[in-house]
Amino acid sequence: MKLLFISDLHLDPARTDIHTCFNQFITSCLEQANQIKALYILGDLFEVWLGDDASLPFYQDVIKKLRRLNEQGIKVYVMHGNRDFLLGREFEQAAKCRLIHDPFPLDIETEQGRETILLSHGDKLCTDDTDYIAFRKMVHDPQWQQDFLSRSIEERIAIARSMREQSKQRGQQKPTKIMDVNQQAVEKLMLENNTLTLIHGHTHRPDLHHFKLNNQAARRIVLPDWNPGAKAWQIALKN
Repeated sequence: MKLLFISDLHLDPARTDIHTCFNQFITSCLEQANQIKALYILGDLFEVWLGDDASLPFYQDVIKKLRRLNEQGIKVYVMHGNRDFLLGREFEQAAKCRLIHDPFPLDIETEQGRETILLSHGDKLCTDDTDYIAFRKMVHDPQWQQDFLSRSIEERIAIARSMREQSKQRGQQKPTKIMDVNQQAVEKLMLENNTLTLIHGHTHRPDLHHFKLNNQAARRIVLPDWNPGAKAWQIALKN
């Protein structure tokens, strides 16, 4: 059996190419259902999520496919990203998945032995981007979310569009390095969770980073954003 890890699909009704890739991936998973224990989606499954009441109708096909994985014995776990942090209980029930917190420690048994791997979307580790960290704190505040969700869908669309445009403008003015994760923040999080393996997305900079943590070999696995060449990171479990 194996575990699969993906992130940053940014599914959007306007991006039929991404939906095609997603559909092909789901089909591949179903064909190997007896070999896959679980799928972990580490944030930004959707390009934008304006609340379950506003977004569920647009993504019924995606939700149906996630539910199908569950029905075939593949457990699906979804983490909030910086684009879909408003995923809620209705989505969870409709997709038959489980929403998981960030970070999420996962204890696994592999052929190399037992270990704890840490899962994260990754955006909270971009601590050099102080503007974004302040924005993240604001939109994750329960009171802010309650106020946003109390507005009409039309108002939410307008707010989201304005926020996205401002984000694009700020991003164009920032050095690329600022929008990557901070290594000290990475190491601090890993030490707090007693792990030597971190898997995250968000940065769209897929890579495998090796480094030392308390004189032990550690690794940081960065998942790719979704494109025709993207593949899930796999971990083989001990039978």
